[in-house]
Amino acid sequence: MSPLAHDTPRPFQPTVAQRDIKAEVIYCAGGVASPLLCNIYLHRLDRVWDAGRHGVLVRYCDDLVVMCNTRQQAEAALERLRLVLAGLGLELKAAKTRIVHLTEDKEAGGFDFLGFHHRWVRARGTVKPSRVCFLARWPSRKAAQHARDRIRQITDRKRLLMADEWIVEELNLFLRGWGGYFRYGNSARVFDAISQYALERLAGFVGKRHKRSLRWGMRLVTCGSPDNLGLITLCGTVIAPRPFRSWRAPAERRR
Repeated sequence: MSPLAHDTPRPFQPTVAQRDIKAEVIYCAGGVASPLLCNIYLHRLDRVWDAGRHGVLVRYCDDLVVMCNTRQQAEAALERLRLVLAGLGLELKAAKTRIVHLTEDKEAGGFDFLGFHHRWVRARGTVKPSRVCFLARWPSRKAAQHARDRIRQITDRKRLLMADEWIVEELNLFLRGWGGYFRYGNSARVFDAISQYALERLAGFVGKRHKRSLRWGMRLVTCGSPDNLGLITLCGTVIAPRPFRSWRAPAERRR
């Protein structure tokens, strides 16, 4: 430290009050520190939870799922959860809290957790399919709608002054990030729909940019370019879960 800086008197720093600390914590809500603060505050829930009595608790920040064997255990777990959270000054959100019975019945519902929709299904096949049932997961309706909204925003007609290459690059950035998260599951059908939607939106953007029709833009993108103007596809990138096999992919298959 230089003598000048060392000898310069510093302004008086007032004592930090408790209300200032609370204000700083509230200000951090919704920011990058929110998951850390949430895990610190809800650590008490993890410590007092008894998996043997109330089921297995799976929690990520403030989203959680409790897996139980019977409905009676699920109701007891819900009451225990409300009691613990009340001690922390918190309460469950009624719109997102419910007990779901996972069966293969078509009318039985599933549940959404961390962007995935989870549902108990029966495997399709010709070799004794009645013996194979598993918990499948794919992007939820909200996640798929978010993808469509983002693609529509990127290809909005307000951006017609931008070059096609810039639009394709921005679409690829979003598709890589969105697809990289949802590829670990049974997401093939949703991926096909999102890829087709991105292709159609790009074709419509190109057609509007040249003051032509959607059919003309689709012909230019699919037939006039060997790689759809560089637009990637999510088809063939899904990694379906299999027992006794690593869920990590050695390489990606993108065009």
